[in-house]
Amino acid sequence: MHNGTAKRAILQALQRVPDFSQLASLPSAQSRPGRQLLQWLDQSGLALAFFQSVQSCGAPPHQIAIPLSPECHEALRQRAHRNSARFHDMLHEFHRLNEVFRARNILAITLKGFSLSPDFCENPLFRHQTDLDFLVVPAAVQSAAEALYSLGYSTPRLSDSQESCFTTPPTHIPSHHDDLYTLQHHRQVDLHVSLAESSPWMNLDLPTDCPRHAIPLTVHSVHFFALSLPDRFLTQVLHAFRHSSRAWLRLSWLLEIARCVELHRENEPLWQRVVERAGNSLLTRRAFAFILFLSNRLFHSRIPTSLLSWIADAITPSLNAWLDHFSVDWALSDWPGNLSNILLARDFIPDATLRTRYLASRILPTRARLSIASSPNKQKTKSPAWHFHHWQYLLHRSRVHCKDLFRLPLYQLRWQRALSLSHPGFSDLDS
Repeated sequence: MHNGTAKRAILQALQRVPDFSQLASLPSAQSRPGRQLLQWLDQSGLALAFFQSVQSCGAPPHQIAIPLSPECHEALRQRAHRNSARFHDMLHEFHRLNEVFRARNILAITLKGFSLSPDFCENPLFRHQTDLDFLVVPAAVQSAAEALYSLGYSTPRLSDSQESCFTTPPTHIPSHHDDLYTLQHHRQVDLHVSLAESSPWMNLDLPTDCPRHAIPLTVHSVHFFALSLPDRFLTQVLHAFRHSSRAWLRLSWLLEIARCVELHRENEPLWQRVVERAGNSLLTRRAFAFILFLSNRLFHSRIPTSLLSWIADAITPSLNAWLDHFSVDWALSDWPGNLSNILLARDFIPDATLRTRYLASRILPTRARLSIASSPNKQKTKSPAWHFHHWQYLLHRSRVHCKDLFRLPLYQLRWQRALSLSHPGFSDLDS
C-alpha cells in the first residue's frame, strides 16, 4: 500500500477527536508520493472533508497549529474552489429536475446527494458528487422517464423493477486521469424503485413504504423531498455495504455515516426507529455490524447502544478477526482496492453455490467489470481516442488485479493466524 503512514495521519485528522500531530509526515504535494496521496484523497472522497477539517480547526476559536505544508494546503484549496463551481452547477440541474417532476405531479424522492446535508455532511460545498438519484414508485417510472426525456436525458433500458440510468449526450472521452472536481461533461440521473439494488449473491429485506414517510428538505433555497432520517441512515449503510462486497468503497461514505452517528448519538428514538425500519434479518444486522464497526475503526465513531444491542449476535469471530487485522489496510488501499475482503464471503453468503459464483466473479472478473465506466448511451461506433483510453484503462485495472492475485496466498496465511487469535464479541471498540 502506498503512503500508509500518511493515510493514517489523515484518518487521525478526521476522527471524532481530530489529531493533526502526524500531518508533518505527509509527502510534498509536488513529489510522486505526494501526487499519489492527493489522488487517493480525491478517489476516496476525503480530500474536501480533510480540507474542511484543517480549515475549521486552524481558524478561531480553535486555532490549532496544523503542520500541513503550504503546497498541500494550496492543492486542497484549489480542489475546494473547483468543487464549489461544480456544486452550484449540479444544484442548478437538481433544481431543474425537481421543478419538472413537481410540474408533472411526480413524487421523486432524492436519495443520497443533496439530501445528506446537514445530518451526514455539515456543508455540501465540501462534498464531491457524481450523479443524482431519485426514488419513485414503480407505477411512476414511465412518467418520470418522460420528464427526463423532456430535459434531454435518455436511457438504454427502462425498468419498473430495477434501477434505470439516464444520461445526457457525452461531450468528453472518460479517463481515469480526469479531474473529479471540474464541471460535469455529461449529466447522469439514476431512477430507483427500491432503497438498494438487488445483488446476485445477497438479498436484503428492505422497507417498501418509504414514500409514505418522505419529508420536505431545502438545500441552498432548493426545495425537494427526501427520505425520513431513519430511512436515509438505512440507505447509506446498505449503499456502503453493497459497494464493500466488491474490492473498494469510498471512505467518505463511512465518514458521513460516522458523522450522523455522532451527531444523533443520544437520540434513542431515532436509533430505535432505524432498527424497526431495518428489520431483524441476520444478513441486514451483519451488514450494519460490518459498516458501523468499520467506521468505528477508521474514525472512532461511537455506536449507539440500541444499535449495538441489535447487532450483537450478528458479530462472528471471523468478522472480528477481519476487522482487527485487515479492515484498515483494506479501507486505505488505493483504488480499485484489494481482494482481502473475500475472506468474509462465508459470513455474508452462506449458500455454497452462490458463494462460489461470487468468489469466481472477484478472482476472475469479466472484462465489463474491469472496463472504464462510461455513458450508458451505446454508440455504434467509437473514436480511436475512446478505444485508446479504454484499453489503457483496461490494462491498468488488469495489472493491479494480477498483483493482488499474487497476494492472495499471503492474505490466506494472515487470515489463518488472525482466526487463531480471534474471539467472539466486540473487539477494540472505541466507546
